[in-house]
Parts: sequence; C-alpha cells; structure tokens
Amino acid sequence: MALSLADTVLPKSVRDGIERTIEPLIYLRSNGDGKCSRKTRDDRRQLYFLMMAQLWDKGFKVRKLESLAGKHVQFLMTLWHSQKVAARTLHTRLSMIKHLCESLGKLNVVRPIHEYLPEDAIRRSNVAKDSKSWESNDVDPLEIIDLARTIDERLAVILAMQHFFGLRVKESIEFRPAQALVEDGKTIEVFLGTKGGRVRRVPIETDDQRDVFEWARKVAATGNTKRLRWTDCTWKQAQNRFYNLVRKRLGITGKLKGITAHGLRHGYAQRRYRQQTGLPTPVEGGALGRIDRETHMTASLGVSRELGHGRHDVVGSYCGSYGHALRVPPVTHMTISFKPMSMSFSLPA
Repeated sequence: MALSLADTVLPKSVRDGIERTIEPLIYLRSNGDGKCSRKTRDDRRQLYFLMMAQLWDKGFKVRKLESLAGKHVQFLMTLWHSQKVAARTLHTRLSMIKHLCESLGKLNVVRPIHEYLPEDAIRRSNVAKDSKSWESNDVDPLEIIDLARTIDERLAVILAMQHFFGLRVKESIEFRPAQALVEDGKTIEVFLGTKGGRVRRVPIETDDQRDVFEWARKVAATGNTKRLRWTDCTWKQAQNRFYNLVRKRLGITGKLKGITAHGLRHGYAQRRYRQQTGLPTPVEGGALGRIDRETHMTASLGVSRELGHGRHDVVGSYCGSYGHALRVPPVTHMTISFKPMSMSFSLPA
C-alpha cells in the first residue's frame, strides 16, 4: 500500500496525537444533532491528516490540532487554490476545518470563504452541462438489468429499483418492500438509507413500476432482513458487493462507459421531467420558446420531491438549467420536435 503524505512527513507522535484528538469529534454532525455518515467521518479523517501533513511539508511544524491558527487556514486555502482544487471541494474542506475548530472551542479561527479567495475561485455550480443518464450515453438500462439477472437476481432488482423509482444506491440496497407500499398501492415510501434520514414518497404510475415492485417484494421475502440486500451481508458489505458486480461484471464505470450507477437516478429524473412537461430537459437540448417558467418550475419541484430533495433548483444537477432564459418572453415561432423513449419491462418468471 502506498504511503500517504502524512505517513511520510509527520512524526508518529504527531499522527497519534491527531488520531486521539479527532476520534470523538468526527462522528458528530456539524449541527450537533446525531452522528454523521461513515463517508463523512472518513472524509474528515483524511482531510485532517492531509492538512497537517501539508503544513509540515511547507515548514509549519504544527504538532497538534489544538494549535491550528488563522494563518494556517489562510495558507491552506491559498495552497489548495493554487493546486486548482474545485470550488465545491474548497467549500467542503473549509466547512470541515470549521467543524473541527469549533469542536475544539476555537470559535474565531475560520472566516467566511470569500475572505480567503476571490469570487471566481469559490463560485460553485451544480448545474449539469452534459447528461449523465445511461440512455444519453447509449447504454440501455433494461439490457443491463437483463444481463445482471443472469449474474445475480438481487443485483438486477436493485438496479431496477434505481431505474424505475429513482432510488439512490443505498436506498435500493436497504429497500424493504413489505413496509413500503402506501396510499392503497399507489405510492412507495422510501425511508431506509435516505440522505439525512428524510422520508419521501414516489408514485407508482406504470405497469413496469408495478411489475418491478412485485419482483422486489418476492426477492426481499426470501431473506431474513426482508431487504433487497444480500442476506449474508451487512449494509457495508452489500454496498461493496454491489459496486464490485456493477464495475467488474457489468462493465459500468465512468472510465469505460462514461456512466455510473447513479446515472440511473439521472435517467429517472429526466424521464419524470419529460412526462410532466411533454418536453425535453434543458440538458437534453431543452425547449426554449415552447416552455414557460411556471411549467418548468412546477415540474422541477415535483421531480425534486420524488428524488428526496426540497428545492426545485437541485434538479439542475440532473436535468440542467435554463438559467435566466425563461425570464424572457417565449419565441412563439420556434418549432422543436421531441420523441419520448418507449420502455417495456417484463417480470421474471
């Protein structure tokens, strides 16, 4: 295993001290309400060791986190900017440093990000420029789901739930069909594995969705947890198995295909937008001149809620955005044609 910068430049006594300091702190959410996710804990630990190692490497021999000062934060932000770290990552790193300092009682060490770097360096944009859906990258989700079925039925049904209901990977792995059906079978309630613990409901509107849900119910019923994850796996083990199968057996990787499993969620969002507007999403070319601001906003908010978000602008990361273009009166003479994709799905015998 390759050594990290911290392993290379930090004395063992400093590394041990960092570990002791952060151990009780990295588990807490920034708002103090409960514990954060494992990914957040891992990201925090990695960052705290990285920043201390970079300080040592550049001549700041800071032996413990409690000695972190404003000049050190300024140096780190300038360094990361010079290394062309993305704006979104800069915001995340500063937030983690702030969490650390405030947890240690150092309340005035971290300043707002605009006091460290120019505006153009910290401007974030989550708006999709290119579609990340499988369909847009010439990959048929139904063909991949059929292939997955020949390898592992649970893998196939997990992918199907992502495709037909827009579930996140964790939500689909942890999905418990026996407790999910609500509103007389018209909706599923997603409550396990959701981001931030937010419960949401996703409508069942097509025969394909009904078939997939019944398939999921049969598969989950064979396990003792009644979830879709493999019966011999913890959540973390199931996640690792899922990604291993998707990447190595199905060949779905960003490098090989230009897509990831999350692209199924993008595809769901784009389909739902088209169904509600009758028009392509902005990232698919849009329909300026044929769509008005109210229709776009209503569809975006509806899709956002089905995905488990609360703001319409979040949909921009899945469907793209018109920016300020819809504030301009529509051009009535434009003609744009769009043929929706047909889909069919058969329940396995």
